[in-house]
Amino acid sequence: MARRKTEPEALPRREVILSEAAALFARKGVVASTVREIADASGILAGSIYHWFGSKEDLIDEILTAAMRDLAAWYDEAFADARTSSDRLRGLVHAAFRTIEHHPDAAVMYVRDYAYLATLPRFAHLAADGMRVRDLWLNTLQEGIDSGEFRADLDPELAYRYLAYPLWLTAGWKSTIDRTLSELETQFTALVLEGVTPRN
Repeated sequence: MARRKTEPEALPRREVILSEAAALFARKGVVASTVREIADASGILAGSIYHWFGSKEDLIDEILTAAMRDLAAWYDEAFADARTSSDRLRGLVHAAFRTIEHHPDAAVMYVRDYAYLATLPRFAHLAADGMRVRDLWLNTLQEGIDSGEFRADLDPELAYRYLAYPLWLTAGWKSTIDRTLSELETQFTALVLEGVTPRN
């Protein structure tokens, strides 16, 4: 009789499968990746994956949900200590870079495959998650404008698109440049604050 997947000895193999699946999805895309390839990379037979996961979509969902859950927690953490709009903007950037650090494959998957996944009812929650993130950015930018901390001529919607979208693209090219993620975050944050702060 097969063991239940919740038993402790089953968890390490489950984590291996998730890790290998995330790496494959990031490298090839979720459509091109197959369960057989994930199984081969995990050192098991293709059919064995179904002992832990019901489908490829289950893997995709768990990988992305874990990343979004951590991102939300890091946003909350950053905002709890923020006193100004600039603090909150730094927090938004830091939470994103922290997610790229801890969930690099999920970040690449989100950027590359969001448009496809958003068409599937199973992944409707991705759009809701994205809207919550968008609202945090827009509210932070608008509050900064209203308080005079940010430039009066700043368009929050455009600023969000110009800032947040390139930020997440970092996940795909960070390994091609000789810089630490911390250095990239410092440079990005400096450019962001320079761009939104009123000129004397």
